[in-house]
Amino acid sequence: MDGSQGLRGTHVRTSLQGSANWNWDEGVTTSLSADATIKRAPDTPDMDFSSLSLQPSVHMPWGSGSVGAGINLLSYDVGGRHFRDSAGLQVDWTHSDGTGLWAVIAEASAYRHASQFAEMDAVATSVVVLRQFTDPLPGVDGLDFSAMVGKEVNDHGYLDLSSRSAMLHASVRWACLGAEWSLGQGWREAVFEDTLFPNEPVRADHTVMTDLAAQWPLSDKHAIRVEYNQTRNTSSTRLFDNSYEQLSVTFRSFW
Repeated sequence: MDGSQGLRGTHVRTSLQGSANWNWDEGVTTSLSADATIKRAPDTPDMDFSSLSLQPSVHMPWGSGSVGAGINLLSYDVGGRHFRDSAGLQVDWTHSDGTGLWAVIAEASAYRHASQFAEMDAVATSVVVLRQFTDPLPGVDGLDFSAMVGKEVNDHGYLDLSSRSAMLHASVRWACLGAEWSLGQGWREAVFEDTLFPNEPVRADHTVMTDLAAQWPLSDKHAIRVEYNQTRNTSSTRLFDNSYEQLSVTFRSFW
């Protein structure tokens, strides 16, 4: 599209997360996590969103760390209509070295869409390496680094919907002015097998993501979180060349 087009508005989001853990003999643990989110945008209902996810898993000790496997089940709606279901198998390894944590997570997922979007059905695979440091420097509570490589293959052979990607992310956490702060920066590169439009180069995306958040405790179980997110996607296909910004204020309750 020539020129530029902007979409602005406010939305209200409610989410609920919960988890349960069970301990068994020889250090084996099983867990179940769930997450439900509803977002409503009164001025732009096409941007309404809701999701439900479940993650059962099992872990066992291995040296100074653990190995585990789990299932990721996710369903979500967009614009008031069902969009996608996904089911994934995840295996992971974690290791604590006294100063932080190492983790490697591999996942394979199948995406299944509502009938009008069935051409987007795909299989996705990814590997993530995570490194976390606890209290690495004076005044710094934590440093997190992650790297991911992924691949998505369209079930129907649509090359413009098949891609390879890589992502790097770094974040720092600290305390200041009575709040817990975090600043994150991410970079993602994605190269597709083809382009959607004739006479266009193969689609390639370069994405830069910035997140800044501060959370103030109101009590032992309640907090206020203020967060700013910015994403800039530079694409060889103009349709996907865009910017996104969000400022949110969230009340959080823990129990």
